[in-house]
Amino acid sequence: MHVTSFTRRFSIAALAITGTLALPAPGASAAPAVAAAPGASAAPAARNAPYLGRWNYDQPDRDSGRNIALLRCPADTPDCTAPGPNGGPLEVPQIGDIVYSVGPDGGVVARTDVGCTWRFAERDGSLVLSPERQYCFNQVNGVGYTITHWTTTTRGHRQREVITALSHRPGGDYEFVLRNGTRTRAPKPGAGGAVRRFAGSWAYTPANRATQVNMAMVFRPGAERPEFVPQTGRIEFSRARDGKVIARTDDGCRWTLVVRGNTAALATPGQTCELPGATVRLSHWTIAGDGVRQASRVRGAREDAGGTADFVLTIGDLRRAGRA
Repeated sequence: MHVTSFTRRFSIAALAITGTLALPAPGASAAPAVAAAPGASAAPAARNAPYLGRWNYDQPDRDSGRNIALLRCPADTPDCTAPGPNGGPLEVPQIGDIVYSVGPDGGVVARTDVGCTWRFAERDGSLVLSPERQYCFNQVNGVGYTITHWTTTTRGHRQREVITALSHRPGGDYEFVLRNGTRTRAPKPGAGGAVRRFAGSWAYTPANRATQVNMAMVFRPGAERPEFVPQTGRIEFSRARDGKVIARTDDGCRWTLVVRGNTAALATPGQTCELPGATVRLSHWTIAGDGVRQASRVRGAREDAGGTADFVLTIGDLRRAGRA
């Protein structure tokens, strides 16, 4: 992730509907023991146990469609123009983690890395939304959405997801569809040499306005609409203690992320970087990396003499440029 002065260029790294919205990594931790809520029967607790704990989305892959959601026009809105190339669907990589725990009613509660909470019940070997339609406002990409269908199945350290939702935009609703969602149970921070996937030099791939890849939205003070700014430059990741990495961007900022399996996220949200004449704050930065490519999502703000400008990059894409 990279941030530079808005008068020169603005770079930062990472849209997921769930957060956002996978295949086992060596050394993945077992599901944590979670006690059933008082009054909950042992049978539901046993059925829920395989789902509990933290799970990462696997690396998105556009060729296979793995963890690639489509944002498109609903079938009943023929005059709609979709946000993708030539008015077609927009491909949105899904990254980040989700934590499942036992709810007070004996069901399952899920919390995503963008701050949304969802409630599930186990039915016929899968988790399903309960109630069926649930709403959340995504604080990272600044969009509200209603999930209309979400099933999760678990087999060992692997999960599969199918999600459909409505993304509520100022000009109308888009349909969000994830048909091939996969996750892996997240290991402890730094386990299995996970930090090695991130250490080294990474460069942004060419920005593309049509696909929104590496195009940050900058919300400047007083502006009616966001400005789309291409992201360029490099990020240097170095190893730190306790399963963390230090990210250094071209503008001289330094950020700390914790690594769990294929996913790195801000070790503490709200990190700040002081620059000459400006202050940059990051509230969110999540990266999925396989050692060759990174998919990322970032939200933050930059304050200078001209005021405070919020920024968000929802489809960040980087390639390894050299190893540290």
